[in-house]
Amino acid sequence: MATIKDVAQRAGVGIATVSRLLNGTGYVSADARRRIEEAIEALSYIPNERARNLPRKKAGIVGVIIPDLQMPFYASFIRQVEIDLHEYGYKTMVCNTVEISDREKEYVDMLERSVVDGIITGALSVDETVYQQIDRPIVSMDHDLGPDIPLIHSDHGKGGRLAAERLLRQGCKNVLQIGGLFPANTPSNDRYLEFERVMKERGVQVRTLKLDWNCMDYSYYREIFERHKEEIAGADGVFASDMGALALCHFASGQGIRVPEELKIIAYDGTDMTRLPYPVLTAVCQDIPLLARNCVDTIMRLIQGGDGIAYRQTADVFLQEGGTG
Repeated sequence: MATIKDVAQRAGVGIATVSRLLNGTGYVSADARRRIEEAIEALSYIPNERARNLPRKKAGIVGVIIPDLQMPFYASFIRQVEIDLHEYGYKTMVCNTVEISDREKEYVDMLERSVVDGIITGALSVDETVYQQIDRPIVSMDHDLGPDIPLIHSDHGKGGRLAAERLLRQGCKNVLQIGGLFPANTPSNDRYLEFERVMKERGVQVRTLKLDWNCMDYSYYREIFERHKEEIAGADGVFASDMGALALCHFASGQGIRVPEELKIIAYDGTDMTRLPYPVLTAVCQDIPLLARNCVDTIMRLIQGGDGIAYRQTADVFLQEGGTG
């Protein structure tokens, strides 16, 4: 007798997609619907009506997977998600992968087996198919897991453009970008691509100090800066994450480089840490409360079987005026 897994494999979709079609609990594209229906007919698959009609007891828990709690952006995001879930009467189970794919996969497997009603993921270390096989409501922040899983993210392209335009207005000609593309299908890569595009369009070449994608703490940034002293000394503008920008301010001070007179620094994320030093860091800010609220509202609608869910949601970004660039 054919199983739902057999149907999913024949149709080339995830088990969760087949489940949504059978139960009418979420969006399924026309192409996926056609392939699933053809697979059902070819395999003579008969859904277990008794199991489908059993009322599902809600656990009142949502699992949230993030790359690293030490990163200010994710710490702020988790705090807001917990607040918003609590308003729905839900509790939050936090899974911190520390940017390691094996740990993310282990957490995904654990959450699939556990009594959680849904999953919000902001991690970037595993292949999209890991999530596509899960028969449970999922919302993704910043990782495109396919058309059947809602994706919520900031307008990263605009963020990169705002940073580039700011440095250009400040007259920067020798620019460094600290970071580089993530090895995942993520809209967050757009900030690097757009930053470089705008700079090159204006005749300014951008050099990128590439980082290991799973190493982003303060000590790692300091180590990178020590290895690239000459490049930093020759730059007049830098675009980096909040942690990288703050670490660079400290490093520049120790090297006798004056910020912003000799080196302009633009941060990206705009978390509270950018407002702690004096002067406040000039930063492109993501709207973290809005991102969290959109993730929570969407996962709750999926859990409740609601219709009309937006499967692509983009939050605006804005420039924080500061004294570093």
